[in-house]
Amino acid sequence: MTDWDLLTPGIGLTTIGIAGVGISLAGIAKTFIDGMHAVSLLTMFIGMIFLASGLFKDGFPSSGRAKSATFITLGFLVTFGVAAAVTVSVQVPTIFAYIGLMTIIGIPAAVLAVVSYRKPQYLKAMGVIFIAASAVAGITFYAFGLVTPKPPVEEAPAETPAETPAETPSAPTNIVKATILAGASSQENPDYEPDPVTAAVGDGIEWTNQDNAIHTVTHKVTEDALFDSGLINAGKTWTLDTSELAEGDYEYFCELHPFMTAFLTLQPAGTSAPAEGAPSQGNATQGNATQGAGAGENATSGGNAPADLVTAVSIPQGASVPTNNEFYAPEVAETVVGGMVTWTNDDTAVHTVTSGNAETAEADGTFDSKIMGPKKTFSYVFEEVGDYDYFCQLHPFMTGKVTVS
Repeated sequence: MTDWDLLTPGIGLTTIGIAGVGISLAGIAKTFIDGMHAVSLLTMFIGMIFLASGLFKDGFPSSGRAKSATFITLGFLVTFGVAAAVTVSVQVPTIFAYIGLMTIIGIPAAVLAVVSYRKPQYLKAMGVIFIAASAVAGITFYAFGLVTPKPPVEEAPAETPAETPAETPSAPTNIVKATILAGASSQENPDYEPDPVTAAVGDGIEWTNQDNAIHTVTHKVTEDALFDSGLINAGKTWTLDTSELAEGDYEYFCELHPFMTAFLTLQPAGTSAPAEGAPSQGNATQGNATQGAGAGENATSGGNAPADLVTAVSIPQGASVPTNNEFYAPEVAETVVGGMVTWTNDDTAVHTVTSGNAETAEADGTFDSKIMGPKKTFSYVFEEVGDYDYFCQLHPFMTGKVTVS
């Protein structure tokens, strides 16, 4: 006898599996086609095990009722199998069309199954009605397809003389390299290198994403960003043409990880910009020395000093963390008139050495290193006695002092 406790899940799992395989092979839902293949085949095999157990648990069905149930079950499988085969052959255009097709087939099949179980005396009549209705529907659909006007075939456009292509802007001849570092998506890790990246107006700047996460290079403004890379996938690059930008400093960041920030410094057009992003010659000068240091350069301000009058100050590792409690070492540097103080950035983050009111973070213009990248230095020669407070503009909690006697 047929065991309905096994037969029912067998029917369901098998038909779902057949439908899933049909959807997969028909090219529907391409974004998860491999998963559909695997799940559908597994479902179908499990369903067939239940189905075989339910049909033949107690031997081949012999009673009229069992034979009727077996006939309906096999009808389910044959119907859905044919539907899947047709779907594969004609490439059903949308998932909605497939759902409609399965509904048209599934409802009559379910009705016949219920009738065979509850009112077997009406099964033959219901079967004839559904078969006749299916035949009429199929013939009608085919006939309308034959008489429906076909859209006119578009004629190939006549060949026209090739137009002179419009001139396109030439690509930048000098490319400055920059990097989105591996691990940049973690907040405490270094992100963009070099920082700032320095180039001349008209250069191209190419960022390479060495991280395994997606990032962006986006101008950090409240509105009307001047450049935006869009999403840069792992291992991919994006190049910015700076020919439309003006000289100056531009802060940029990653829209997906806003804690990732850096600066772009553009110098006058025609200025040499080394390929790794180091600055070119041509910084503004004060007296006989260069004033200000970018992340890719060392700088000296205020002249030179004898070697024995040079005082070294370190920006230690971890200085960008407020709880580090060591920001400039030594915190108070002592020198004499004519002596030079040289700051070295031993941290992995960028910093500045800016004179002014440390409490209000207001610069007074006496000296300013600009942005200093890791391992870069800034030097200043002090010509007057006094105390000079300074701080980091990027991390205002970092403060120090120079005492000149």
